[in-house]
Amino acid sequence: MPSISKLGDRLIAQVVLVLCVFSFSSCTIVPDEEESADKGEKLDIYFVSDDFKPDEFAQSIWEDKVVPFFKDKSLPIETIIPVWLNDQQTAGEKFGYREKEEGSPWNFRVKGSGIVTAVNTESRASTVDIDLLPNDGKADLVLQIGPVIKDSAIRDSLDFISFTDFTNQLEFARLSNAFNKVVNKDVTSKLDRENLMGKKISFWGAFTQLQDSELIRVTPVILEVE
Repeated sequence: MPSISKLGDRLIAQVVLVLCVFSFSSCTIVPDEEESADKGEKLDIYFVSDDFKPDEFAQSIWEDKVVPFFKDKSLPIETIIPVWLNDQQTAGEKFGYREKEEGSPWNFRVKGSGIVTAVNTESRASTVDIDLLPNDGKADLVLQIGPVIKDSAIRDSLDFISFTDFTNQLEFARLSNAFNKVVNKDVTSKLDRENLMGKKISFWGAFTQLQDSELIRVTPVILEVE
């Protein structure tokens, strides 16, 4: 029969083994620098830098570049929707824009006019349903009115801004958020939300192929309420 001391030694060894396994599973393995160099690999670790100020950049080009760009490049959304509902890829090839050819979502610069048939303000990501002219009594799209603006449709519709212009993916992501902040500040925050129902709205804006709603969700760059 094993002695008490031997049983104690075994118990200690088992505890140490469990702790080692737990510690190993909780760690992130970083490739050895010399080995990575031999293989031609590069390990990049990015930190957010204060050198790039996305909010200032987005605001500085909004009126002079972004708004005129959408006024000039937007297509009638009523032309796009039937093709989109039938085949998103075909709609993208005919009407959309994306910086990379494969694997990237299509983005669409659009304009249109319609009547507000519903005001959805239950969450901070508020929207209004739009029945495009000529009206048929059914909503054709939703228009984001914030204050929370989803997706990166504005950034990804601008052909004069490229991912390669930025140091890393974090800066590019921050720029999308900055554009959405401008939309909320300069475009949607001025709306009289309590009196939107039944109003006619004209808009210029963008939507992306990455939709999580039944209707196309448009982010406005310009809004006119009558």
